[in-house]
Amino acid sequence: MSIFFWKKIIEYTRRLIGQGDRVQTNYRKVEALSMDELPGADRRMQGREMKQPLCAIILAAGSSSRMGSPKAVLPLGGKTVLEHIVQTYLLAGITDIRVVTGHDREQVRSVLEKIPAGEVNNPRHHEGMYSSVRCGVASCGPEISGYFIHPVDVPLITPRTIRSLCVSADPAGDRIACPVYEGRRGHPPLIGASFGRAILEEDRPQGLKGFLYEYSDAIVPVIVDDPGILLNMNTPADYQEVLRRMENTASDRRGRGNEKTT
Repeated sequence: MSIFFWKKIIEYTRRLIGQGDRVQTNYRKVEALSMDELPGADRRMQGREMKQPLCAIILAAGSSSRMGSPKAVLPLGGKTVLEHIVQTYLLAGITDIRVVTGHDREQVRSVLEKIPAGEVNNPRHHEGMYSSVRCGVASCGPEISGYFIHPVDVPLITPRTIRSLCVSADPAGDRIACPVYEGRRGHPPLIGASFGRAILEEDRPQGLKGFLYEYSDAIVPVIVDDPGILLNMNTPADYQEVLRRMENTASDRRGRGNEKTT
């Protein structure tokens, strides 16, 4: 990646978290631009992050037929859904972010032009979500040690959840870290790069769910306090629920802030 691209990431992230904060990039090859660890990040992650370049693959190629409009560009908290998800990964210290596009590509690209994320176009998006998983994984080079597979219709994941998955990642890429909330497994799984060949070489009628079932012995459950891992946004009613939870979270934060000032 070019120095210009990394500067864009840093500038964008500073706008998100405040000009005085700094964020650590993932790769040693950009040491000149490397930043301190993001405030609040788990310090156990810092060393691993430099040794294990991880990639977030955001799946945004579907037709959104039940929603009636592209999910990636729906408004959420003053941004679009796609911007919100990208922000989550940046705040967690993940800067290699790739968005798989397909249906409604031009509308999604209008958002991509404003954010530090790359595009991977999936010309076979009509074959289903797993074709986008394969397309995203195929875009990754051998330096990548793991892939977050993140459907765009699961927007309320917290940066803390992403960091927890990073801490649980296997340096050899032989594990699949999955977040679990109240006994239920959700998104996004962090799939070790050693499974890349299995993803690319075989199509699966049951998609990502079938892949995770086939390799269930490699799954490491990561307990998180994050109900957002279970909240899918497929219909207008689902979207309204996401907006409601987003507003409730913002209200709770405002309430805690007021308590501190009284």
